[in-house]
Amino acid sequence: MRPIRMGLVLLLAAAGPTANAQEFDPMASCGEVLRRADDALKLSIAAWTFGYIAGKGERPAQVDLSASIRLLEQMFDDCRADEALSFLALAEKRLPDALHSLPVGGPGTEAEATALLERFLDPNADLIALTAALKPTPADVSAVYAEPLASLLIEQYERQYSPKAQFGPKQGQNAVLVVYTTTTELRSRAPVLGEFPGGYKDVLDFMKDGHPIVRFKFVEQGQTTGLASDGLIFVNDRWVFMPKPWRALE
Repeated sequence: MRPIRMGLVLLLAAAGPTANAQEFDPMASCGEVLRRADDALKLSIAAWTFGYIAGKGERPAQVDLSASIRLLEQMFDDCRADEALSFLALAEKRLPDALHSLPVGGPGTEAEATALLERFLDPNADLIALTAALKPTPADVSAVYAEPLASLLIEQYERQYSPKAQFGPKQGQNAVLVVYTTTTELRSRAPVLGEFPGGYKDVLDFMKDGHPIVRFKFVEQGQTTGLASDGLIFVNDRWVFMPKPWRALE
């Protein structure tokens, strides 16, 4: 079997369309397609992937030849690991890399949070990658919670985000319900506090103002009960997942 090779240097010379442009099926195995791909087809694959990402509500930071080459390098690496993957699956693997872009609706909005969570509903979603992309940094935690809770939470989330950690809907759950508010509203003990787990009352004194925060449920369409989670927070220009902060006090 001929190995998959990219020939990225040739891509730099691909200034225009070739006479015999190929087609590809996004549902076909990547190994089968990439072994026969010429430079024009490789650029078509990159263009399709950027379009798929944009269609999911993400805006790539830059779309040019350099960005196409970087994207194709990543996709080829993923394909070498599993040649049976479809291009749709490869594109899904790239979505976590786009979490820092600005989806339609603006950063930190309820619409943005909902769009992010809806990606977990896709049966082909890489839940491990999507979860890992939401891991908070120590700076993220410290921006939301004061000491001594911040240090305890940094340790808690470092343990929680193991290499195989993931969350997502249970079988049959195909919708998401969102309760959107801010840490300022929770600290003021506004009525929305009652929509969050009771443990949040124990951490309000450590919580800092000004951050959008979401409680959400994965549910079956039309239902209101399902798998509930909390602690999706917009901080430092991105969404992170910091659930159950009160547990660090136990």
